[in-house]
Amino acid sequence: MTLSLYGMESFIKANAQAKMARREIQSRQALYEAEGGLEWAKAQLRIDPSVISGNISFGSDQVQISILSSGGGYWVTSIAQSGQAERKITVYLQLDDGRWLETHYQELHR
Repeated sequence: MTLSLYGMESFIKANAQAKMARREIQSRQALYEAEGGLEWAKAQLRIDPSVISGNISFGSDQVQISILSSGGGYWVTSIAQSGQAERKITVYLQLDDGRWLETHYQELHR
C-alpha cells in the first residue's frame, strides 16, 4: 500500500511538472512570435508607411499586428497566441537616421 502511494505521488508530481513545462514553452513561443510580429511591422513600414495591420502565421499559431500613426511615429501592437498562452507587445517606433527607435515597450501575457 505504501509503495502504491509513493508511486501515485511520483506520477502526480511528474504530470504536474510536464504541464508546467508545456505552458512555459507555449509562453516563450508566443513571446518570440509577438516579437516576430514587431519585426514584420518594421519591415512593412519601411516599404509602405500607410500600412495599418497584418497577420502572420507560424505553423498553426497566429500573430495579429496593428499599427497606428501618431506624432511622427507609430504605435505597434503585436498579439501572438501559442496553445493557451497569449503574449501582447506594444511599442512606439520612431525612424531616426534609418534605424527604428523603440521609445516605449510594454509586454503583457496571459
